[in-house]
Amino acid sequence: MLDYDREAARYDETRGGLPRARAAARAVRELLPGSLPGSLPGGGTLLDVACGTGLVTRELAGAGLRVLGVDASTGMARLAAGRVPVVLGDGRLLPVRDRSVAAVTTIWLLHLLDDARPVIAEAARVLRPGGVYVTTVDKRAAHDASMPVDRRPADGAATVIEAAARHGLRPCGETRFTGHGQSTSEAPRPDLPPPGLHRLTTSGRGG
Repeated sequence: MLDYDREAARYDETRGGLPRARAAARAVRELLPGSLPGSLPGGGTLLDVACGTGLVTRELAGAGLRVLGVDASTGMARLAAGRVPVVLGDGRLLPVRDRSVAAVTTIWLLHLLDDARPVIAEAARVLRPGGVYVTTVDKRAAHDASMPVDRRPADGAATVIEAAARHGLRPCGETRFTGHGQSTSEAPRPDLPPPGLHRLTTSGRGG
């Protein structure tokens, strides 16, 4: 795992920068409820967990969403604070009240974890009725050709959907977007999207 405090200053330039952030934000907006792209019921807040430098979060805010970033890295949160409202916090213990936000996103987080279930449980806890949880999935396996087919990575789509269902969230959408500015020395898994093609899934809580 990277030291994200040290990585913060160069993170954007080594991870595709603004083009990648805009592609991710557009994909997230496709999965949000409402009659218009990017709208949320009742003008609610979108909580971006592991927001990093806040570049994707800022793009979501620019679409008229009220956003709040959360990150466990002081260095990342410091950079994000120049772009969006942000608080320090762990995705496994969010500093947010029960059923208080309209949407939660975890973009490029779950593949870094050994166990994503605590993060998914927290996302479900803070979502209000009618809210949605949007996350990237299958990133880890797509980059790792050596991973056994029968091993279920923390960010595997089936694993994430199953964990979300335990907390009352049901699948309600999926999309993909092309990444920018990243490459991998690993051969891609032939049974999954190529590493540059990011897959998102969304789960909703009934109102």
